Amino acid sequence: MAETTAPLPGTVVDATLPNGLRFVGERMERSEAVALAVRVCGGSKDDPPNKLGLASLVQETLFKGTRKHDARALSDAFDFYGIQHNEQTLTESTVLQLRCLPEHLGKALELLREVLSQPSFPEKECATARTLAVQSLKRLEDEPLSKVFVLLKELYFGTEWGHVELGREATVPEVSRADIEAFWKAHYIPAGTVVSAAGKFDPAALQQQLETLLANSGPAWPHEEPPPPPAAPLRQHSYKDSQQTQLALAFPAVPRRHPAYYPARLAVGVLAGGMSARLFTEVREKRGLVYAVGAQAMSLRHSGAIYAFAGTTAPRAAETLQVLKAELARLGQDATQEETDRAKVGLKARLLMDQESTYQRSKEMLDDIFLEDRIVPVGETVQRIDAVTAEDVKVYWNSHPVEPCAMVVLGREPLG
Repeated sequence: MAETTAPLPGTVVDATLPNGLRFVGERMERSEAVALAVRVCGGSKDDPPNKLGLASLVQETLFKGTRKHDARALSDAFDFYGIQHNEQTLTESTVLQLRCLPEHLGKALELLREVLSQPSFPEKECATARTLAVQSLKRLEDEPLSKVFVLLKELYFGTEWGHVELGREATVPEVSRADIEAFWKAHYIPAGTVVSAAGKFDPAALQQQLETLLANSGPAWPHEEPPPPPAAPLRQHSYKDSQQTQLALAFPAVPRRHPAYYPARLAVGVLAGGMSARLFTEVREKRGLVYAVGAQAMSLRHSGAIYAFAGTTAPRAAETLQVLKAELARLGQDATQEETDRAKVGLKARLLMDQESTYQRSKEMLDDIFLEDRIVPVGETVQRIDAVTAEDVKVYWNSHPVEPCAMVVLGREPLG
């Protein structure tokens, strides 16, 4: 029998199944669809140093054939039942998502079980995946704003946790089919797999079906500490012969399970929560310094970071950096309640509108379990957002200084 936690309000389920898999779900009566999301404990941080990109290649080839179906037949089976699937390799995990009509959920689970437990990883498909990964890495040269974030993440977190999920042009060709299969065996079968469901489904029936999704998913998710934030300022200049200059900064922030997470999120909202936010207004609209500017928060299981960025022209790069740093510095002194309330509205609007999507809701619950080890009721999140004041934003910002930060400059000239 599955071990189920105390009932949650509404139609939410949280159960640990006999095979060790954790199942969470929410039945949404108004929906005419169902979405599944699966998180397995293999991400880019698990790539061997000489084979960066391995986790991504596993994800790319997982749906390219099984012992029963070749790639075309498997694709045809998904299409015949209208089952959509999407996969993403992250730093700490890989997420697989499916969407289908309720009457085809059984077939979707059958195909998912086949993909997870019997992938064949055909040599031809592995070779194609390597080629496509290298091409995507080359395209970064034509996407400077994307490339600067790739460089920043690795500078801030280090190569193991920070390298781009696709890997590197030099390491991807070194990944063999045997490497792909070995990674799958090590990370997709055992240890802490989580499945979430949202939409129109029978919780008891789905729970029973999931008990055979994996033979044995093993113990709980391993606890792994990310590298500590930089103890001193880090600076990197990457030369690019261009009229443009990209700037990106990273500095520590609290993870989602921290009590101060929502003051941190709303601080980012005051800075970059739309066209009325500070960075857009002060850096772009008033001074015309940039064509792109913003900030965003990111959260790993046990750490977080805030990224701030700007895209400008080479002659205006130094001034842009100066103004960007000034705006970051003054937030802790003069954030207003009006700005905080506006950021609250934006954050709650995105949260509540996402509840209309089974796809988004299944992913949210998956993130809840991964980041907080529980399903967080939407009402509780709204209350936590509403409780934040401008003073909370200032206290958070002053107690979590921007410096020492990591900074990457992509362009002709370095900046201080």
